[in-house]
Amino acid sequence: MRRAAIALGCLAAMSSLAPAFAGELTGDWLFDTSKFAGDCQISGRITFTETKVKNTYSCRFESEQICGPLSNNLYIKVQQSCTAQQVGKQVAIKTVVDKVLDRRPKLDPEVALMQYLADNFIVQLSKNLQEMVGQHYDAQRQLKARFWRDEQLLS
Repeated sequence: MRRAAIALGCLAAMSSLAPAFAGELTGDWLFDTSKFAGDCQISGRITFTETKVKNTYSCRFESEQICGPLSNNLYIKVQQSCTAQQVGKQVAIKTVVDKVLDRRPKLDPEVALMQYLADNFIVQLSKNLQEMVGQHYDAQRQLKARFWRDEQLLS
């Protein structure tokens, strides 16, 4: 009886780790890029969901491009959908811009949507599955990118 209780306790503890290993990307991540145009940076939150195709994920995210005075304090918040393909520890994320949620200075929404280039990434998953680093790219630039798991700390 005692062994069964210990085994059940171990199984419960191991099952709490399952989300980190079942679908290595599944879940919520935060990300940001290196600075560009002097004082701009892109950051956001992305959620990966497993698909029926092995090592392929669907994803949705919101990103913010925040620029300082060198770029006229430009601010753009967009909603994007994406697919991610994992090969070994390499992950390619291909994105489509769905909607510009906010932009300052204001522009006609259709013009704003046409002007924002999709945020695509090629990154490598760390051994501990808690971080990905690599490149952000679009038609105009290539930047460094970093993703990390959005996990709340336990007290």
